[in-house]
Amino acid sequence: MGAKSARRLGLEISNSAVRIAEVQVSGGKAKLLNLGQVRLPPRSVVDGTVVDVTAVASAIERCVKEGGFKTKEVHLGVAGLRAITRELDMPRVPDGELDSAVRLQALDVIPFPVDKTLLSARPLEDVVSSDGNPARRVLLAAAHRDLVEPLLAAVTAAGLTPMSVDLSSTALVRALYDPAIPSNGPEAIVSIGSGLTTIVVHEDGVPHFVRTIAEGGDTVTAAIAGALDLPIDDAESTKRNLDKTGPQYRAAATAAGEAASSLVTEIRSSVDYYSTLPSRHEVRRVKLTGGGARLAGFAERLQQQTRAEVVPGSALARVDATALNLSPDDLLRRDPLVSTVLGLALPDAAGVKSLDLLPPEITAARRQQRVERGVLAAAVVVVVCLVGLGVLRYLDVHNAENGVASQKVEITSLHLQIAQKNKAARAYASIKSDQSSVAPILGNEVNWPAVLSDLAKDTPKGGSVTSFSGSYSPPVAPVTSTGAPATTTPPPASQTQAQRETVVIATVNVNMTTNLGFPYFRTWINTFETSSQFRVVSNTGLSHPSGNTVTWSAQLDVLGTIQSSRLNKFEVQPK
Repeated sequence: MGAKSARRLGLEISNSAVRIAEVQVSGGKAKLLNLGQVRLPPRSVVDGTVVDVTAVASAIERCVKEGGFKTKEVHLGVAGLRAITRELDMPRVPDGELDSAVRLQALDVIPFPVDKTLLSARPLEDVVSSDGNPARRVLLAAAHRDLVEPLLAAVTAAGLTPMSVDLSSTALVRALYDPAIPSNGPEAIVSIGSGLTTIVVHEDGVPHFVRTIAEGGDTVTAAIAGALDLPIDDAESTKRNLDKTGPQYRAAATAAGEAASSLVTEIRSSVDYYSTLPSRHEVRRVKLTGGGARLAGFAERLQQQTRAEVVPGSALARVDATALNLSPDDLLRRDPLVSTVLGLALPDAAGVKSLDLLPPEITAARRQQRVERGVLAAAVVVVVCLVGLGVLRYLDVHNAENGVASQKVEITSLHLQIAQKNKAARAYASIKSDQSSVAPILGNEVNWPAVLSDLAKDTPKGGSVTSFSGSYSPPVAPVTSTGAPATTTPPPASQTQAQRETVVIATVNVNMTTNLGFPYFRTWINTFETSSQFRVVSNTGLSHPSGNTVTWSAQLDVLGTIQSSRLNKFEVQPK
């Protein structure tokens, strides 16, 4: 499968039903997004050929509507006695010329008139011809136009667009071949439908042999109906329950076994025939699929007739079907019925040329439509560009005129602003001069309420200030790391926090008392030794007036971090 992410719709029209599958492939992994099926009226399709175009188109429309499918482009498949495959050895030609080159050589092996034949080819391998020259072995797909054209008519009448027409046999290989399972030799895929049985033998996903048998599940149903004198619908229901007990079911099982024996023989003969072809090997595995494969005892009977291992094929096991929201039992019932339609929705592996039996006149018409749409789109782009250039030129001139007028208004406004700004600049300089005079006075003014508040905050719980006195001290210049006073002191308004912690603006004396004893005294001392508002200058010894009561006195320096509250009123913000 390809690595690109895309949604594809596969559409299968069998003898009994219309089926649609929507698949999304991303990173080489396939996800089944939607699945729909609508039964067809009897004889609408016979041996893979659409007989009643109107009835089939109506069933397709109903399937699209009930399934909620939005995509209109579909990939189709054909099967029947007038759809065949052959292998040819021919001179090596480029892939683009392969279909044309094959047509000339295929006339000898195709049993249809040339004007009624649709061809497509896929290169398989490089070989050496019988005369010793390099050659290429190709897989040739051919179908009669009378098989393909009614199918396209029904699909088009239903409002869908056919994108490709493949063989159902190659679709079966895409759906059921699992590269993860080791291949011990050729594998046969047997799809038993209601009216047709398709046998395709492939090796590592490359189909080499296809045979279509005009027998299927309807043959068994008709045999049961004849043996038990039942209507076809009742016979079909009885066929699905042959594992039940009772005289009726035993008689039905006998009739079904006799009818199925012919089909078993044909399948075994086809598998044996492939093994006799030159350079081919014995088939090692047979995968059964299709509604007829569910017939009770059929797989066991086929296993008795062939040396190959007979196993059920599961297309749903190779895709992510979680989006369907079906129970495991529902998936198991649908699995044999969806192999073909799922294979039609899946793309070929990267680098593999797809087989496409879409009539060449349809392909040519679509190519012409794409060219015409491209030319029309280019013409529209040119016209839009010319109109756009004219509009842009007009807008440029208009904008230039508006720009000149706007600039004149702006020049006049600027002249007025210059006069105003000169007046404002003079006022700002005067205010800055006043601030320079006020800041030294107020910068170190003692904010006594703040001193009392910070002293209370710094005093740990458990002690109380019994007396307080304070006095203003002229600011002392900060001390440098060498111990000498600094030569200059920044103005108070521009001092940093660290600089203010070195300036002493006042001195306070406090008397303290506590009932917590000596440990509290040490806590009090430690608190003020780390304070950014006060510095302990000295303290008296402890005294014990009575009991646990301890009293002491201390002198504290008030630092410049406690600023005057009036300083901010005179601060002038920078321009």
